[in-house]
Amino acid sequence: MTAAPRPMSAGAGAAVRWGGLAVVTAVLLAAWQFLPSGVQGDGSSVPKLDAVVKALGPSGEWGEYLTALRTTLGEAFFGLLIGFAAGVVLGVLLGESRILRQGFYPYALALQALPPIALAPIFVIWFGLGMESKIGLVGAATLFPILVSTMAGVAETDRGRIEMATAFGASKAQIRRKIVFPGLVVPIFSGLEISVVLSFLAAIAGELISANAGIGVILQVYQRDFRLAEEFAVLLILVVVGLALALLVRLARHFVLERMPNE
Repeated sequence: MTAAPRPMSAGAGAAVRWGGLAVVTAVLLAAWQFLPSGVQGDGSSVPKLDAVVKALGPSGEWGEYLTALRTTLGEAFFGLLIGFAAGVVLGVLLGESRILRQGFYPYALALQALPPIALAPIFVIWFGLGMESKIGLVGAATLFPILVSTMAGVAETDRGRIEMATAFGASKAQIRRKIVFPGLVVPIFSGLEISVVLSFLAAIAGELISANAGIGVILQVYQRDFRLAEEFAVLLILVVVGLALALLVRLARHFVLERMPNE
């Protein structure tokens, strides 16, 4: 009789995951360095890895990168605050009222179906060429994930607990504070993890349409001047920033959940 395979320990499983990630990363980096030489003869359409690394090194334009990044992150942050506040409030209202949900949810869904790059010119007309139009665009782009996750969390609240609290004379505000809101932490953070990355992308989309500062402006300049190594360097910075923002949201969720009372 063949013995059943022994389960892999947690340490061994982590080693396999990280080892696999390291191998795949090494292969991709090697391909990036050597394959572009066969693209369009001289590789001018795809910069080699060493050229991008040089653009990210001490000789890179880090002062310009960081200044633009601060502008874009500021637009993303304030727009996300608007989208978060509106999403939570609307999510609670729609989750509690079937009439409101049927009336307003289709419009929110239609808004989400529109890409930020298509909405950007409208927001420029409404709010002008400054940061206000990018902040408004980010707010619109980040609203839907938070609204949907909040609405789903409210809808999934234990109705038995609500009915019992109502029978004992609890007010609607007390029911929200004691029963509904504690159950929304995980759903809201799930929507926020999506929205925080969307906020960054929407801010850049707005800058690509009309702006005088920000990451989108730098990308346009590098593309116009065919500075592909610098453009890829900025794109790598955007990837790192996006991952860092998502990680911060996960850490914040863990921090909040660890300190919530168990009832």
